[in-house]
Amino acid sequence: MAVGISQLYERARTMCNDAFFREVVWRHCRHLRAADPSSLNLAIHPDDQMLWHSLRHHRDANAAFSQYYSVALQQYNAAQQILRSLFPDAGNRIRILDFACGYGRLLRFLTLSLPPSNVWASEIQPEALAFVCDNFKVTGISSDTDPQAFQPGRSFDLIWVASLFSHLPGRLFEAWLRRLTACLEPDGILCFSTHDACLIPDGAPLDEDGILFRPFSENADLDVSNYGTTYVSEDYVSGMVSKVCGADRACFRIPRGLAHEQDLYIVAAAPGRDLSVLRSFRHGPWGWVDERALRPSGELYLRGWAASLDDGALEAVDITVDGRRFRCPTGLPRDDVAHVFDDPRLSSSGWEFHHMPAAGLGPVRVVVSARTQADETALLFAGEMQRPAPSAET
Repeated sequence: MAVGISQLYERARTMCNDAFFREVVWRHCRHLRAADPSSLNLAIHPDDQMLWHSLRHHRDANAAFSQYYSVALQQYNAAQQILRSLFPDAGNRIRILDFACGYGRLLRFLTLSLPPSNVWASEIQPEALAFVCDNFKVTGISSDTDPQAFQPGRSFDLIWVASLFSHLPGRLFEAWLRRLTACLEPDGILCFSTHDACLIPDGAPLDEDGILFRPFSENADLDVSNYGTTYVSEDYVSGMVSKVCGADRACFRIPRGLAHEQDLYIVAAAPGRDLSVLRSFRHGPWGWVDERALRPSGELYLRGWAASLDDGALEAVDITVDGRRFRCPTGLPRDDVAHVFDDPRLSSSGWEFHHMPAAGLGPVRVVVSARTQADETALLFAGEMQRPAPSAET
């Protein structure tokens, strides 16, 4: 019998409250000031659109949980790299605004690496802002559909904007770029993400300015005339930065820097600031578990891919089954992965795993991770898989 979407949500919420899964997520996170996994709050708001989007797409609570936190961890690692590269001596003096923070997918980790008093959050959805302030102890600032109405009352060293400019029509793209750069300290940095034209699913062209806006998104709560799905060229972004901030304003692009999909753009408040240190940015490992099955025979079968946009295909993935660790080599053909990322190095990134778990009554707990030689990690999958019912005796 098919499981309803509400039941899937409850399963995912149960995973968030489980100490085992909290420790799994904790192991994949770096640069934390906190001492142990109990400090990590995995609570997800009942209306978090990102989790619901994953649940509807995968129809699997394990996959939705895994995708939600793998993207969150990658975003946190990207933000940490930029922060540590551009503010290496700032320590606890840094002041950060997570603008359009949603329900706190980044904040839950950021507030374990910085004092929450150093972090501000802004969001147009009041229930989301209340949730992050209550759960992560940050200072909240209400946002607005009108950029000029956004008055935070202070300036920031780093303003982080994930998945907002990738949804704005041109008029708001320019207006929010102007407003947010005005909220920076003199040596501050704005970092925002966009969809490049290569991600347009049907290959439609950009307009003559280099932008394509479509009035739909995964967030049904927002007005589609203000929040849809946007694709831009690099020339569009650099031209807009020059128009808004001046031709001498430094702007650096990290292709696929956010979740190996959206580009990251870093804009400096100070004219002529050198951002070349960001050339050392690393995407880290990435991948997915495409097939996950506990077969009627009791055999566990997993199939997926793992790679790095920095280094190419990885040698292996790490798999844990009920606490038992395995090293599963890659090397199987995945031309689809190479095509999506336009990188022939990834054509051998596939892997496949067969294992017969020990007999038992409870679910089989499975964790799949990817690791680079630089000791960067990514969570590819974490979940509980129900053992098949024993055959009736005849």
